[in-house]
Amino acid sequence: MEITSSSTISNAVEGLKKAQAQLEQTAQNVAEGAVDAEDVVSLSLAATSFKANAAVIRTENETVQSLLDVTV
Repeated sequence: MEITSSSTISNAVEGLKKAQAQLEQTAQNVAEGAVDAEDVVSLSLAATSFKANAAVIRTENETVQSLLDVTV
């Protein structure tokens, strides 16, 4: 299986979208006044997922830039 830059970034973007959806659902729960420990954990997981996927995109961009520097 070949991993390409576009598939790596696409997967990371999908991860960002899932984290956003999780955050929106939890925000809705909080807005309805139903705050519990599960919501706190969900917020933490969404934040961690967002950071991890953003790091994947940043690393991919740095890798591509390094490859371009070598070839130019």
